[in-house]
Amino acid sequence: MHYKLSAGIIIKTENAAKPHNQTSAYLKSLILGLEPVSSSFDYGCGKLRYRDVMLRVTDTLALVDSEMQITREQMIWGDYTTIRASVQRSNRLSAYNTTEFVHLRTKFDRGFCINVLSVIPIAAARQRVLHFIRGKLRAGGTCLFVVQYRNSDFTRMRRLPNAQPYLDGFLIDSLRGYSFYGLISPEQLTGMVVKAGFEVVKQTLNQGSVYLMVRSQGPSGPVPVMDEQNNFQPIDLRRASR
Repeated sequence: MHYKLSAGIIIKTENAAKPHNQTSAYLKSLILGLEPVSSSFDYGCGKLRYRDVMLRVTDTLALVDSEMQITREQMIWGDYTTIRASVQRSNRLSAYNTTEFVHLRTKFDRGFCINVLSVIPIAAARQRVLHFIRGKLRAGGTCLFVVQYRNSDFTRMRRLPNAQPYLDGFLIDSLRGYSFYGLISPEQLTGMVVKAGFEVVKQTLNQGSVYLMVRSQGPSGPVPVMDEQNNFQPIDLRRASR
């Protein structure tokens, strides 16, 4: 996804995607301990770091990200390919951009949203993602949210001359453009999911990350439109960083 904060400042979240060999052993163990379900989706699937682990606890898995992320050629599990091409021969995997996923009528048993909210630099956009995810779950469906609330590397990076405070994190200007790094506290994440209509099932803290399992309560109502163009939201950077 791309987020326009002000003239010349566009956050490209696909730049934050990590390869499959950079995974959390704790998170993999947590996923493998989940009860198997029929259908799941991975919102903000990135470079498919947890694809194989998720497939061990679901019959089918929908991979969801921006059109840019699922169609660009990149290294995916050792192959230089696209996410769309990587799922073509599978009867258990499917890939959708966010607009396609909105129009999909399927309701899912479980969702995953792994380190996605903390790279979104607009509070309203984060909340829209939460409502969107709830709208794609069946009544009683669950979702595992993971965000960082503490990171020693972030403390060091904040002091860099090319870093500037923004929202609950900071922006860094590099050769690849601007990147946003946010830290969302456990209390903040809980408040966000409850506001979106979720019930908290279980919260776990491990090595600076929050692992929050939630359940969708009752009818979800209409799914918010997630047209990728809507993420270009002009914001006064000077005011937003105060």
